[in-house]
Amino acid sequence: MVMTSEGLNRVRDLVSADMVNARLGTDGTAATIDDTDLRAGDATSEKAVTKTTTDRLLQVSYTLLSTEGTTASYKEIKFYGTADFDRTVFSGISWTKNGSEQIAATKKYFFRGT
Repeated sequence: MVMTSEGLNRVRDLVSADMVNARLGTDGTAATIDDTDLRAGDATSEKAVTKTTTDRLLQVSYTLLSTEGTTASYKEIKFYGTADFDRTVFSGISWTKNGSEQIAATKKYFFRGT
């Protein structure tokens, strides 16, 4: 079976319509397929994402401004809507609220038919 580009783009659009937020967390435990939330999420880092779509591709971007979030060492991020789509663990970012930096994360989801 091969799913057509049109069909894949419809799946992309469904995911895009539902994936509306992202949030950071402080737990560095490895992500698994069964994760349903961040292990130690920070509600003050929750923000709406921006999305761009092209043929069979969804790009989702998140930015935490220097005035947002909580002073912490962030080690995980999730992209979600009514369901959790993605939880990623990384080495860690020491974050200082009201500092001079911001955090930007971009994920690309490519929908393949075979």
